[in-house]
Amino acid sequence: MGNEKPTASSANTVGADRDAVALAQRVLRGASLLIAGPRGSGRSNLLRAITAEIQGTGARTAVVRPCSALSGVPFGALEASRGPCDDDVRAIIAEDAIDTVIVVDDVDALDANSMRALERAVASGRATVVFALRTARPRAVDRPDDENQVRRAVLGLWIDGILDRVDLRELSDDDALALIDVFPDADLLDRATRAALVWRADGSRALLRHLILEATAAARAGRDPLSPLRAIARDSRLAVALERHVADIARPDLECLAVVLHLPHLELAAATRLFNAESVHALLAGGLMHADSSAERRLTVNDLVAQEARRQLGAAHVDDLVQAAGARMLAEDDEWWSVPIAVALSERWHRQGTDSDESTYSPSIRARVALAAARAANDRGDSAHAAAHALRGLRAKDDADLRLEADLAARTSGEAYADDPDPAARRRRARAAAERRGSLTHASSNAEADARVEELLADSMRASAEMDWARATEAAARAAGETAASPAARLRAAVATGTAEVFRGRWKLAQHHYADAERMLNARRRTPGIHTRDRLAALMSMLAGHQIAGADGARLHQRLQDEVAMTAREGGAADLTIAGAAGAIAYAGEGRSRESARELTTALSRDPSALVGVQAAMIELGVAEELAMSGRLGEARAIITTVDDQGSVLVRRSRLFVESTVLAAEGRHDQARRSARAAAELTRISSAPALRIRDLSRLMTLNAAQQDEIDELVQLAATTDLPIAAEAVRRAAAHPGDDVDIPVDELRLHALWSTDDRRSAETAPAARIPAPGAPTSVADELTAREREIALMANEGLTNREIATRLFLSIRTVESHVYQARMKVGAASRRELGRLVAAGVGLRGEATRAAPSEEDEAWKRRGAGARVARS
Repeated sequence: MGNEKPTASSANTVGADRDAVALAQRVLRGASLLIAGPRGSGRSNLLRAITAEIQGTGARTAVVRPCSALSGVPFGALEASRGPCDDDVRAIIAEDAIDTVIVVDDVDALDANSMRALERAVASGRATVVFALRTARPRAVDRPDDENQVRRAVLGLWIDGILDRVDLRELSDDDALALIDVFPDADLLDRATRAALVWRADGSRALLRHLILEATAAARAGRDPLSPLRAIARDSRLAVALERHVADIARPDLECLAVVLHLPHLELAAATRLFNAESVHALLAGGLMHADSSAERRLTVNDLVAQEARRQLGAAHVDDLVQAAGARMLAEDDEWWSVPIAVALSERWHRQGTDSDESTYSPSIRARVALAAARAANDRGDSAHAAAHALRGLRAKDDADLRLEADLAARTSGEAYADDPDPAARRRRARAAAERRGSLTHASSNAEADARVEELLADSMRASAEMDWARATEAAARAAGETAASPAARLRAAVATGTAEVFRGRWKLAQHHYADAERMLNARRRTPGIHTRDRLAALMSMLAGHQIAGADGARLHQRLQDEVAMTAREGGAADLTIAGAAGAIAYAGEGRSRESARELTTALSRDPSALVGVQAAMIELGVAEELAMSGRLGEARAIITTVDDQGSVLVRRSRLFVESTVLAAEGRHDQARRSARAAAELTRISSAPALRIRDLSRLMTLNAAQQDEIDELVQLAATTDLPIAAEAVRRAAAHPGDDVDIPVDELRLHALWSTDDRRSAETAPAARIPAPGAPTSVADELTAREREIALMANEGLTNREIATRLFLSIRTVESHVYQARMKVGAASRRELGRLVAAGVGLRGEATRAAPSEEDEAWKRRGAGARVARS
């Protein structure tokens, strides 16, 4: 098969319980089978796969497809069979022996006479038959009638041991992810999209198949792959599959799903007051509902299924349920209170105006409801609605908390914090300042500390943009010292201090602060106040810190994968955007440029406002750097041209640095040297050894460094514990000093992060002399030409010298080197030569240099996202 990608027709054979080849072999040995599974389990697709395998051996097969129209007609199913083996099918009625395998898809529609004929043929050994039987999911309403004569006959054959039964289990998350990879254009789907599709499929292969097709179509068009799921066309295949899937769910469960969809993050205790506790816990166990790890166990639901539940129940009925929930809470407000219900109540009162029943409640209740809605609106950045809720509440009762929310809405919608480009950071600073002003009457005990933390972190961010890392580190460290601050503020301070220490070249100190942050993230019960976005933002910054330091961030990358799976259940578009940006950093660290670009492009198609300012520009430039390293120069340049430095010296220096990579890859070495020199001038008087080491090393690699700059590089490396320092010194010692050909992969100073395959290779026993004829290493995947060039590189030959010896162009040699490095997993051509010469290799993620149709699709998506963002 080579590298040929499987087609979607084989999608439902993914999974240990559905090995079509093994099942076909059992049938050819004379075993009759009963393939049992619930709706959406892929029974019919598995039957087709088994039939294809049997036909591939030359054996005769006949497929019987019963239908409800013929279920009352004697022998209707057998006599209606059409195909080259239809005579053998009819021979069963005459009780003749046949050598054709009969495949019966869906016995529930089989007529009784056909079933009796097949039953006698199988029991007597005159025929081999494969039956498909629909079973029911747990708590399903539409359960097959096992008292039906046809079903009893099939089940009787199994009970008597005549049929071998194969039960198809529901789709596991691992199998679902593997199934996604089977489909064409699956490479366009980012990690967050995959996790979201897996959850929304609810264990159904049929539903997942339609979701994948919708998502990939949107991705090809340059849109958010999840956007088609927000408004599903009623006549689409997805709508039909979803309607059939939801038809199995009991009405009380549908009501619970629809109401929690309307009341996102409803507390578990509140849900069990409103709905049967058994139903709530069954939905949690079945995966249609998710409870986060907070003390309140806030609930979210599978929105795809819940939207269909709302449609089937009727919007008016669901609204009545929500209104009844609000009325009950207000009647029992001295016993329990739910913020999501209060927010829904306030929004209804806002929408209905004087026609609402708001005036029937006491002023204190009305103010409490309005306060919940105003806080929620302010926290999501909706200043207009926050002001409306707060002012309506103030009409009912003069309240300090409501005045604070009204003031906060006015300040965040104005120019008070225009110096901070991050909307979330502006809201945090405004809220902290407002709470500090009102702390004597209402604010929490850590309000003043939070206000100081937010102002210090804002100052640290401004200093970092100016590349004043001494001031940035000092401000962040002072923020980290505010022990009275809230957990979320302390988490941000710890991460910011760690990242600032990375730039200062103090890796051990950075690790200390990162460890503090991870301890907060590792809490068994989610720390109050630390939300999904806070966790993702912390991981994103720590991943960036590892990349800057040249340290292996594989462990954090694995943690990010686990966090993304939760984000797909708990988070919104902004959270998924942060997750995508973090994934872009992680994939860039592993040298997987295509995946890195995919994650960033999809992230920007969701909520671009979640990624703004210097941080967003630095992430984009990191992706562009890796694209240039892998030869995707057009995409790299497209990113560079859209990055605005916004007056930031840090962004200006980083853009020049990445430009030098692109220019070197294009063979324009003089221009590359000028760009590298301009970047180095900006770090010459800065306090950022992490950047200065990179700039000096780049000048040296491009043969543009002066002797005093090489001396400075060695001295800097001696005074820092950054992982990139040792590599910089090694390269300085080995640098030939003459004007030689510069392979673009030699510009990467840090080693690629380890992956599962690479870690396995690194921990494997030492290589031994292989037996004759045995494969020697992963390097055996190389072509003869790639292996030859790798060995010549190990001898110290430059790409130009190799090209001269082999009568090839330099470009061709560079392409062979790049392809070989991706196959073996080597960070540079030197490592490639060493690994191939030693007979060992690290299996990496192969990346194609030549543009494919998918590559072109990605270019279109990236261009569209960048244009929309600008």
